[in-house]
Amino acid sequence: MSWAKRNIYFLVSCIAAVVLLGAAGWYCYSEWQSNNANWEQLSQAYGELTTIAGKPVGAGNTTVTNIDAARAQAQEVKVRVAQMEKFFVPVRGIPNTNHFEDRVVASAVRDTVGQLRAGAVSHNVTLPLDFAFSFSLQAGKASYDPNSWEHLSKQLGEVKTICDTLYSCRVNALDGIQRERTADDSNPNSAASTQPDYVDSTSVTNGNYVITPYQITFECFTSELGGVLSSFANQSHTVVVKTLNVQPVEVGNGMDMSMQNNGMLPVANPKGGLPTVIDEKKLKIIMLVDFVKVLPAQGR
Repeated sequence: MSWAKRNIYFLVSCIAAVVLLGAAGWYCYSEWQSNNANWEQLSQAYGELTTIAGKPVGAGNTTVTNIDAARAQAQEVKVRVAQMEKFFVPVRGIPNTNHFEDRVVASAVRDTVGQLRAGAVSHNVTLPLDFAFSFSLQAGKASYDPNSWEHLSKQLGEVKTICDTLYSCRVNALDGIQRERTADDSNPNSAASTQPDYVDSTSVTNGNYVITPYQITFECFTSELGGVLSSFANQSHTVVVKTLNVQPVEVGNGMDMSMQNNGMLPVANPKGGLPTVIDEKKLKIIMLVDFVKVLPAQGR
């Protein structure tokens, strides 16, 4: 003990040296472990690089260049686009021509409205009085804004497609069709321009496709509604049902022929007395649909 007291500074120095040697040893060991881990990662990355470089075919080697690969991929994209375009065939305009004039457009409007009214009669579809299928303003005119000629032609074709679908599905009534405004519908001083023939939204496009909105209001039963949805889904033209608002239609106390033919069927009562009725309510449908079309190719 006396020796420790006499050599206290030497003893403290020895202890400090041992601690420092231990710390240095631990630091060297941890750095050695980290170095081994880094070496393993480097070896793994080098192995992956060697595997990629050793592939027989790949963009950037002596067999296939990046430009060749890009050209092949661009060709593949064109083929895929051509395959998809058949699902987005636009409806033929009425008239289907590139040479428009007022006389041609006026005749197309009158003839199309007349055909759609006759089609409603032949399919027992009820229409509002003097219904013009959203062309109230154009039906009474002989001249139109030249900027609207092509637009009106496309809308006539699409409205006819909508009506033909509804007629073929035997809906009970067509209450309204609304379309986007054309240049000919933009006159705020025209009384007809305020009629409920137009939707608030407009067509949108991304440069390759254009989406055109329509709103249709009709009355039918559930089976006819299912037929309408199925017919739109199976069109050669892409028609997307965007929204669907279904409301019951108020029916009077009597049972007319339309009810008998569309779900109001008498059923015998086994206990006698008045027959019961299977009461399927008529529905009022407000449907927003979009026509999706491919724009004409430009430089493709």
